[in-house]
Amino acid sequence: MEEICKRICSLFVLLLWLMHFVGCYQIFQDLIPNGNIVPHPCKANYIWRGVGHLNPLGGGQRNPFGLAFHAAGNQWTTSLCQQDSDGDGRTNGEELGDRDCVWSQGQAPSISIGLSHPGVCEPMDSPTCAAINTWVDCTLDKFRCDAINNIDTMTLEVRMPATPVPAKETTYMCMVFDLPKDGDFHLIAFEALQDNLNVLHHIVVYGCDERSKNYIVNHSEECFMSAQEGCEDIVAVWTLGLPGICYHDNIGIRIGTNGYKRAVMELHWNNPKRIAGTTDRSGVKLFYTSKLRPNDAGILMIGQTSLRIPPGKNTFAITGSCPGDCTNKLMVGNIHVVTAFNHMHYLGLQERFQLLRNGSKLQDLAYDSFYSYDSPVIYNFPNPVEVWPGDELTTTCIFKSTSRSKTTFFGLETSDEMCYSFIMYYPEKNALNKECTQWEDISTCDIDTDRNGTIRGCPTHTIFDISIPQHADIYHAVTENCDITGIYCREECKSVVKSIRKHPCFNGSVDKWIRTHLADLPIPDVPVNIRDFYSALDSCDVEFLVAKFLDNCEISGDETSVRSSTGTVWSLRSLALIVACVVRKNI
Repeated sequence: MEEICKRICSLFVLLLWLMHFVGCYQIFQDLIPNGNIVPHPCKANYIWRGVGHLNPLGGGQRNPFGLAFHAAGNQWTTSLCQQDSDGDGRTNGEELGDRDCVWSQGQAPSISIGLSHPGVCEPMDSPTCAAINTWVDCTLDKFRCDAINNIDTMTLEVRMPATPVPAKETTYMCMVFDLPKDGDFHLIAFEALQDNLNVLHHIVVYGCDERSKNYIVNHSEECFMSAQEGCEDIVAVWTLGLPGICYHDNIGIRIGTNGYKRAVMELHWNNPKRIAGTTDRSGVKLFYTSKLRPNDAGILMIGQTSLRIPPGKNTFAITGSCPGDCTNKLMVGNIHVVTAFNHMHYLGLQERFQLLRNGSKLQDLAYDSFYSYDSPVIYNFPNPVEVWPGDELTTTCIFKSTSRSKTTFFGLETSDEMCYSFIMYYPEKNALNKECTQWEDISTCDIDTDRNGTIRGCPTHTIFDISIPQHADIYHAVTENCDITGIYCREECKSVVKSIRKHPCFNGSVDKWIRTHLADLPIPDVPVNIRDFYSALDSCDVEFLVAKFLDNCEISGDETSVRSSTGTVWSLRSLALIVACVVRKNI
């Protein structure tokens, strides 16, 4: 018993030390410009988290910059900024994006791309630096999976043809390829075949259905996150720091006679310096077997696709959910989760993926208390976690945006952000859809799969098609009775807008969804001026909100304050600020 107590105490001390260590280097990151996005000198697209240490993750011995930082009292001073700690001919300020040495804590650095490490001499292979950098580890992790060594395991290598990388920040390149068709097989693992590490950001493989039969195979072309119709089911995902994935022993993704016969490989290239003249032929190595495992598996994606992350925030939280009413629709039976992992980009600080039942948390499926894009954590469950129809799957992403001077949005570029979680589950047939995400509070299940793109009763694809009489009535009622400049609220406009705002297309989240996605909606045959329509529609919103707020209130004799029915007294200036806030939240 005494020995057990000693071990528990030792583990507790170790845990406290690790918590202190993680907290420490995050604090130090905030004390230097771009401290949370300093690149690894020889692992492209990797981040060196512990900038002042020999260990990229922080802790332990200090590197040359760490020694100089410590000598400066752990502060970013002009002297430290002007030093060249690693002896490569560039000052610490130049390497960290503060070449004029004017940055102070809490500010967004003037430069956040083209950075280098102030504690590692670069370029790594130069005569000056090669002898100094013997302590830097440039090796990538090797893929390990016992199942790929089985005698019945077969392989399929798929590479993109040597393709020029465009001189732009972000490119998605896709290629359709055939899967084995001469039998029934289970895909049991995959490994990334990395070629141009300077641009490769992630790889996704999507399984295709019969709608893909006319696609040209082994031909690369630019795409938009698997825009090919009929190729939407994720079967493999690779990101930096993840050599490959070995599937749970009891599952496989069905390919062949009774499974996917064709797939799309999607490569994301990140080229922020817009370098021209390079090529890439990266790909994947798929491992499959004819010795079928007990269960067919699928991959389900959960997350939030409406992101607006303000600049300069130490923490900013966003949540995406697959709510209970949606799992009730998407699931025809219980599913069993065997693997889970989270996905954000470089502003990602922390992510928690939870399973809830009847409003109460059952357990975390994936919790990254400190998230690192290039060091993803795969959570495996030897005893699968059961999810019932009606359960809720929720992911909460916490971002740190102190390195940004502008709002960051959801998007495809590495400099944009994402908030996703993934689960691998079985049986595959018990989930009718492989995606259950939200845009604000609009979930996958709120969107009907019809030609009108109906969301909560709003036909988003045809609402501005005035060849449809009822839609023409809405358009003309607003543009003919309201001020299209949006400056004045006409008296005759008020009753029109009050009625229109009850329509499912023009209130709440659906209204915002349409405005955000106007460029993606079908163009109506009869052209309309949508900008004029919305200016006219919004022209009386402030008046309506003020009237609603002032209901049952008294204005004082000097008209400098308002007393509500609850007795609260508001200055007119405060009231104006409140109304302005409500307008921003509701429009």
